[in-house]
Amino acid sequence: MPTLTQTCFHCQSPFEIDERDQAYYAKRGAPAPKLCPKDRLKRRLSFRNERKLHARKCDASGKTIVSNIRPDAPFPVFHTDEWQKQMHSVPQLEAFDFNKTFAEQFAEIWAKAPRMHKATAGNEENSEYSNHCGNCRNCYYIFNSEMDEDCMYVRFCDRSRDCVDCTNAIMSELCYECVNIKNCYGVKFSDDCDNCTDSAFLRNCRGVKNSMFCYGLERQEFCLFNQQLTKEQYQEKIKEYRLDSYAGVEAAKKAWAEFSTQWPKMRHIILNSENCNGESIYNSKNSTDSYTISDCEDCRYVLNSVDVKDSYDFYAYGMKTALCLETVTIANCYDLKYCSYCMHSNNLEYCESCWGCEDCFGCVGLKKGKFCIFNKQYSEEEYRATVAKIKDHMMKTGEYGEFFPEKFSLFPYEDTMAQDYFPQASAQKQAQIPEGTLSVDQIPDQVGQVQNDLSSFVFFCPVEKKPFKFQSNEIKFYKKVGVALPRLSFEARYRKRNELIPFPY
Repeated sequence: MPTLTQTCFHCQSPFEIDERDQAYYAKRGAPAPKLCPKDRLKRRLSFRNERKLHARKCDASGKTIVSNIRPDAPFPVFHTDEWQKQMHSVPQLEAFDFNKTFAEQFAEIWAKAPRMHKATAGNEENSEYSNHCGNCRNCYYIFNSEMDEDCMYVRFCDRSRDCVDCTNAIMSELCYECVNIKNCYGVKFSDDCDNCTDSAFLRNCRGVKNSMFCYGLERQEFCLFNQQLTKEQYQEKIKEYRLDSYAGVEAAKKAWAEFSTQWPKMRHIILNSENCNGESIYNSKNSTDSYTISDCEDCRYVLNSVDVKDSYDFYAYGMKTALCLETVTIANCYDLKYCSYCMHSNNLEYCESCWGCEDCFGCVGLKKGKFCIFNKQYSEEEYRATVAKIKDHMMKTGEYGEFFPEKFSLFPYEDTMAQDYFPQASAQKQAQIPEGTLSVDQIPDQVGQVQNDLSSFVFFCPVEKKPFKFQSNEIKFYKKVGVALPRLSFEARYRKRNELIPFPY
C-alpha cells in the first residue's frame, strides 16, 4: 500500500499517511484525516482546560464553586457531586433531520446539557483549587495530579508532598522549581533527576546528594560544577550561593545557565520500550510520534497518557483505554471515535461529557445511556440502522472523520492547552492594575526578612503584566526550604518550566 500525500485543509502543508495509518483507518471504518498531525493536535488541545479556574454558581445547588468553566458558558454547570448523584434531565433530539448538518443539530443539545464543574476523581480534601486531580489533600492550584499532599502550583505530580512549582514530580518531597523528578527530597531548580537529596541545579542526575550545579552524575555527594569536593570544601563553597536571597538565586541561575550550555536541556528518554519514537516514553511498545506516555502499545500521536492501546490522536489520559481515535480527556474507555471528556464508556462516536455509556452517537452530558442518538433512546435495531444513515449523511457533508470544530469546546481558546503550545493573541483587555498594587522590587531580598502578612499584598508581575498574590502557605514553604520568594506570578513561572516538557512542535 503506497504512502499517500495529503494537503492539510487548514495550513495547506503536505503530510503523509503511510501504510500503517491507512490500515488503522480502514480497521476503524474512518476516512483519512483532512488536517495534518499538528493541526489535529491543536484542535484537540482547544478542548482541554487544565489550569484556568473561575468562580461561578452551581446551577443545581446555587452554591458558589470553583470551576474550569467560565460563568458565562451557555450551558448549565453542576458541581461534579451533584452531576453524579442527580438524575437530571438532558435535552434530546427527537429525530435526525437529513436536511441539516450534524453540527447544526448537535449544537441544539450542546448548549443545553448540564456539565460537570471540572474533571476530578473526587476526594478533594481542602483542595478545591485543583483540576484533573484525585485523592489530594491540602493542595492549591495543582493540575493533572494524584495522591498529593501540601503541594502548590504543580502539574503531573503524583504521591508527592510539600512541593511547589514542579512539573512531573513523582514520589518527591520538599522540592521546588523542578521538572521530571522521581523519589527526590529537598531538591531545587533541577530537572530529569531520580533519587536525589538536598541539592540544587541538577540535570540528568541519579542518586546525587548535597551537590550543586551538576550534570549527569550518579551516586555522588559533595559535588560542585561536577567536581568532587570534601564535605568541608563543599559546605564552604556553597556559602557563596545564598539561595535564601533573591540576588543569590539570580546569581546562581546565571552560573547554572553558563555551565549548562555544554549539556543538552533534556536527555532523550525511551526506557523499557520496543519500537517506539518520540520523547519521555516508558514501558511501551510499537508507539510512535508520542510524548510523555507509559504502558502504551500500538499507538501513534498519543500525548500525556498512561495505559493506552491501539489508539491514534489521543491526548490524556488513558487508564485502561483502547481503540480510540481522535479523542481528548478519555479514561477507562474502549472503542471511541471523535469524543471528549468521556469516562467508563464503550462504543461511542461524537460524544462529549458522557459517563458509563455504551453504543451512543452524538450524545452530550449523558449518564449510563445505551443505544442513544442525540441523547434519545432507541432500540438496538433502530440505533444501528439510524447511525449508519447519519454517518452516510455526514460523509456527504464532509463532517464524518473529523473531530468536533472548536466552537463546541467547553472553554474559550485562551483558557485551553492550545493557548499554551499554539498561543493566539487574546481579545481580552488587560486587567486594570488595582490601586495599591506593589512592584515586585518591594519584596524583601532575603526570605528571612519576609513577614507572614505579605500574603495580604498584591504585586504586579512584570512578565504577565497582571496582579498576583502569595498564599500564606506558600510563604511558609519558601521559609521552610530556605529559598527567596520569586518575582513572577504562578502563570509566568509555569510557562518557563513548560519549556522543558517534551512536545512535538
